[in-house]
Amino acid sequence: MIDATFLTQSPMFRNLDEMERAQVLMIGRIRSFPAGEVIFREGDECDGMYIVMKGSVRISKQSATGEEALAVLEPPAFFGEMALIDSTTRAADAIANETTELFFLSLQDLRTLIESQQGIALKVLYALCEVLAQRLRETNERYMSIFTIAQWGGANPDVPLPLP
Repeated sequence: MIDATFLTQSPMFRNLDEMERAQVLMIGRIRSFPAGEVIFREGDECDGMYIVMKGSVRISKQSATGEEALAVLEPPAFFGEMALIDSTTRAADAIANETTELFFLSLQDLRTLIESQQGIALKVLYALCEVLAQRLRETNERYMSIFTIAQWGGANPDVPLPLP
C-alpha cells in the first residue's frame, strides 16, 4: 500500500479529498531510478507526469557547452505536466540526480480520470494553472535579471544592448 501523504503535499493534488486522492493512487505507479539514469529526453513523446516522492530530479537542456541544469526538483515537486495541456514532445531532459522514487501518472489514465470526474478535473486544472502562473512569474524575473546584467554589466557598459 502506498502512503498517500505525498499527494497531500503535491501542489497538483493537495486540494483533493481522501476519496479523490484514492482514485489518483489507483491509476499511478511507483518508478525507481538510480542516480544518473535518464527518465526522459527532450523530444521524447509525452506519456505522463511524475511526482517526486524521494530523491531528486534534474531538469536540463543540452547546449553547445554541455548540459545546462534548469532546475533540481525534490519532493513534492512534479514535472511532465505539460503533457496534460498539449500534445507536443518533451521540452527538456529529466535525469535522476540521485537514487529517486517517482509516482508516475500516465497521460491516458489521468485524462480518463479528469474527463470522468468533474470535481477532480476542476481541482487539478486549477492547481495546474496556479503552478504554471507561478513558474511564468519566476521565469520573467530570471529573464529580466539576465537582461539587466547583459545590458548594464557587459564588457562595454557604455554601449547598451538593443532591446529584444
